[in-house]
Amino acid sequence: MVRGAATAAVPGGAAGTPPTGGRFRGDIEGLRAVAVGLVVLDHVVGWPTGGFIGVDVFFVISGFLITGLLVRERARTGRISFRAFYVRRVRRLMPAAVTTLVVTTAVAWLIFVSGRARQTVTDAVWALLFGSNINSARQGTDYFQLTAAPSPFQHFWSLAVEEQFYLVWPMLILAVFAVPLARGRTREPVLVCAIIGVAAASFAWSVHATAVSPATAYFSTFTRAWELAVGAAVAVLAARLDRVPDALRGVLAWAGLAGVVVSACWLTSRTPFPGSAAALPVLSAAALIAFGSAPGGPGVRWALGSPPARFLGRISYSLYLWHWPVVVVLGSLVAPGTRTAQIAAVLISLFLATVSYHVIEQPVLHSNWLQPGRRRQAGDVRVRQQARRVGLAAFVVGSAAAVTAALVVPTGRVDPTIVAAADAALAAAQQTGGDAPAAALDPLAQEIETATFSTEWGTLDPALGDLPDYLHRQWSAGCFDIDAATVDSCSSGDPDAPHRAVVLGDSIAGAWLPGIEAALEPQGWAVQPLGMGQCPNITALTLADDKPFTACAQHRDWALDYIDQTKPDLVVLSNVYTAELVDAQADRPAVWRAGLTSIVTRVQQSGARVVLLSSPPGTANLQTCATALSRPADCATAPSATWQTYSTIEADVAAATHADHVDPLDWFCLHDLCPAVVGSTPVYADGVHLTAEYATKISAQLGAALLGTGAPAAPSA
Repeated sequence: MVRGAATAAVPGGAAGTPPTGGRFRGDIEGLRAVAVGLVVLDHVVGWPTGGFIGVDVFFVISGFLITGLLVRERARTGRISFRAFYVRRVRRLMPAAVTTLVVTTAVAWLIFVSGRARQTVTDAVWALLFGSNINSARQGTDYFQLTAAPSPFQHFWSLAVEEQFYLVWPMLILAVFAVPLARGRTREPVLVCAIIGVAAASFAWSVHATAVSPATAYFSTFTRAWELAVGAAVAVLAARLDRVPDALRGVLAWAGLAGVVVSACWLTSRTPFPGSAAALPVLSAAALIAFGSAPGGPGVRWALGSPPARFLGRISYSLYLWHWPVVVVLGSLVAPGTRTAQIAAVLISLFLATVSYHVIEQPVLHSNWLQPGRRRQAGDVRVRQQARRVGLAAFVVGSAAAVTAALVVPTGRVDPTIVAAADAALAAAQQTGGDAPAAALDPLAQEIETATFSTEWGTLDPALGDLPDYLHRQWSAGCFDIDAATVDSCSSGDPDAPHRAVVLGDSIAGAWLPGIEAALEPQGWAVQPLGMGQCPNITALTLADDKPFTACAQHRDWALDYIDQTKPDLVVLSNVYTAELVDAQADRPAVWRAGLTSIVTRVQQSGARVVLLSSPPGTANLQTCATALSRPADCATAPSATWQTYSTIEADVAAATHADHVDPLDWFCLHDLCPAVVGSTPVYADGVHLTAEYATKISAQLGAALLGTGAPAAPSA
């Protein structure tokens, strides 16, 4: 799960008009700005590290506003109209949300390749039916989705949480009001007790679920309900809280704002969340809402009550809706992470949010849609006039910006450094005219060189549209995580073959398997995989789903015992280098070196020859990089510093233990460029895991290296 990509929350209630006992709360409008600002900064620039707590702030605000509206309606009319409640929710949320879904889906069909475009439609349907949190939880617990292209609708999960919560919340409040009381007794204590009960139960479940399954807990309505309930408690107790002395209220409000800021700077993506870690931002937001209107509090005009904060608060819902699709689409069109891309993402998001607020949100709220008996108000005409002016201005500005971008911004998902290198390779190839340098390259290296300046996608196998589901299909036979129950059925080759090889590692080792099998089986070998996803060949305890991966340690012990018992001729070790250690402060290279050395030494005790096969160097993820506007050369990358560091460690460990080391760089890269497509074959399914087709394509080089029958066919780059 990529937390930064799924942490926006829907600001419930009418933006900018949060009634609390009939009073306008400008400080809450400003608090919306803080919440949406944290979310946008987290998604666009990756700072602050805990910017995802903006979702929790929004949940508290929503619980406060919606519960206040329901309680006041019951006090004023003696009833709660479910129809009126849900009509208000639909009028408030659906027009802007549906517009975002429709426009983004249309853009996806124009620029995304077919597989990703189809997935975008599926995600849009989940979002429209308020099921995005279920979809996100499903994908977050799916190993093969960890490196998948991000959905432009991931952020709709929080909207789904709110709407699922509000399917039952009005009924709970109505049930409390139906409880018979003795004459003179008020219902406030009963309602407060009910809210506290819901909050306590949800918080307890949140702590438990976060410890057991953080990926699903993050998106669960049951683990988030207590956050909305805390806001609800503030709404019910508002009159009593107003009795607190002004000086103390101001101090508590500033403390609440400080708590929100500290939470955003202190928490990180590695923090188990929500669980107990959510208590600080949630309670801080509650304090800020409870006391923010105090004289001298954060609601003053130079803080939350300032015009910029109030403006961002008003457009916060539309800004929330639009910013993540903008980030995802831009990431497919231009090199992500650059300062230019970040500034463009913020400006485009603000532009679309402003237009959405004035042209969609406000006109609908000032219309009779779903409320045919609504009386016309004085501001209705002004809102429609404003919508026409903003719409016309947006058309002019948007058209000018689009033309400018088309003329100035290069076509494709361009990394200037990579494209410059690719162009240099093309120039060099053209100058030689196919003479000495090109003639010295073997066929694979020539294909790699050609791929570094390729401008046409052509017909590929597997097709680009097949990549989103590729890894699922590749591992559908159930041989991804090997254990005692599957070890025999997952072996390949002749069971009576004179030689046996074992492949041990994580999913990287599994991705090598088609090539290893194609290389070794014709030479009289049986191949036995012993891999487990996210389980590298080191002894240190690692993390999986943000918690200690003890199952990996247990699997490793079993696999090493299996090797001891079966005495294979060859053991191939391979894995990814990015596994997180439980001890985050440890010296990673030193821990990796020591752990790998221990594994190699243990395997050698079986008498097997050990080969350390470095991970493929990786490249841009074709699921994201390949678009209708990009070219294959745009997706070439250089080997990362991390890859170089850990490949060198593997070479050092091999030399120290008298094992063999295979550096596969020359099978993937030339001139420090690693293309994503070689010939007609995508190299990786997701920028990390080899396609079976490419692993088979390089089986001759792989076999020569593993069997020691000669140097890899490709020359040194």
